[in-house]
Amino acid sequence: MNPNPRLLIVEDERALAVALAAAVRRAGAGSELAPTAAQARRKLAAANPAFDGMVLDIGLPDENGLSFLESLPESERPPVLLVTAHGEIDNAIAARKLGVREFFAKPLDFEAFNRAVAGLLTPRGSAGDASAHASAESEGEGDESAFIGAAPAMRAVFRRIAHACAGFEPVTIRGATGTGKSHVARLIRRNGPRRGKAAAVFAAGGGRSDDGGELAAAFEAARGGTLIVEEVAALSPGQQAFLARALETEEADAPGLPRILATSTADPREAVVRGVFRSDLYYRLQVLEIRLPRLRDRLEDLPALVALFARQLAPGRRVEAGDGVLKRLAAHDWPGNLRELRNTVAAAIAASAGAPVMGPEHLPEPLGGGRAAKGGSLPEDLSFALAGWVGERLDDDPPPAYRDLSETLERELIRELLKRFDGKLARLAAELKANRATLRRRLRGG
Repeated sequence: MNPNPRLLIVEDERALAVALAAAVRRAGAGSELAPTAAQARRKLAAANPAFDGMVLDIGLPDENGLSFLESLPESERPPVLLVTAHGEIDNAIAARKLGVREFFAKPLDFEAFNRAVAGLLTPRGSAGDASAHASAESEGEGDESAFIGAAPAMRAVFRRIAHACAGFEPVTIRGATGTGKSHVARLIRRNGPRRGKAAAVFAAGGGRSDDGGELAAAFEAARGGTLIVEEVAALSPGQQAFLARALETEEADAPGLPRILATSTADPREAVVRGVFRSDLYYRLQVLEIRLPRLRDRLEDLPALVALFARQLAPGRRVEAGDGVLKRLAAHDWPGNLRELRNTVAAAIAASAGAPVMGPEHLPEPLGGGRAAKGGSLPEDLSFALAGWVGERLDDDPPPAYRDLSETLERELIRELLKRFDGKLARLAAELKANRATLRRRLRGG
């Protein structure tokens, strides 16, 4: 290892560049800053000795960061940590194939970034280990080619998917119903080192025979390519025995052995504990696990996901979601996750009858409507928003006291009322028959 390691930081946002340099300094390395691809290219050419690594932003003012990286001769590319404002899986996959060590979406998780910098400065086989296979082009398009998300819950998911696209190891993709497990499996197959080769899908369960014969046929059909096993925890004892034997008799990276991509709604580890899933098969398949979050845990992605589904469901038309729609969607619990959201957008587009903007009235029940209920109840849209807020607060650890919740709501109510009375507390108190001193105390949190 170089006793005085240096990293090149290619970032046009000055404040972020300084923060990145501070993180690099804490890891024991020096740094140089370059706000453009052109300056970075000059610094790389002039460096003697060469830089030990590079922190690269995709969104540079003069060139796309990935294009810049691809333009560098492979022998001259230092190990790279990539930063982007857009959490798109296509970027993560392309980055892995160019030898990028880690992929970070803004705002940065600096704890993870610090670990990545430390790893970057640790000697290892070669800077391009992870990208030794496959070109960046895709064999086909599908919903999964635009698997998007900037929510914190998606950052680790993108890194693991990108890692899976660069390797041969078995992958287990876990998640609740409708989170996109099959889409991720197809994405990995289409962008992995065995893309374009044989492929087969085997769906476990559904009353299939117990001897493993159908699974064996799918296994043979996928030789040299990829076998996707859907709901792997539901494999019968005979199917488990066949797969365990097949994987035991051949090396995991043997050319003829299909790569296994397994999906599971249930936790296979719990199935092992219950004695209904073989532990030896579990450990052979559990080399790389990708856990997909529920939609309610990535609500920041709702606008982008709704726009994506609208483009897919109404090609050639420009259909947007109004603010009222997004508020309703954010307040929903989404037990069906991405699948339910896609169906909801489809129903709203159909109900909008060609209108360019989807409104709350176009949403299916229980998301639609929005008129005030009789008897002084809250309007439906406000009820949804309140339900979403209460749900988020109750997820806190520890949950808040009831008094804290009610005081917060009352304080916001008084602030809103003050706006309607031109900020005049005395007038508000007089017209709504309230005590002015009490209102003032509640505003201050007392």
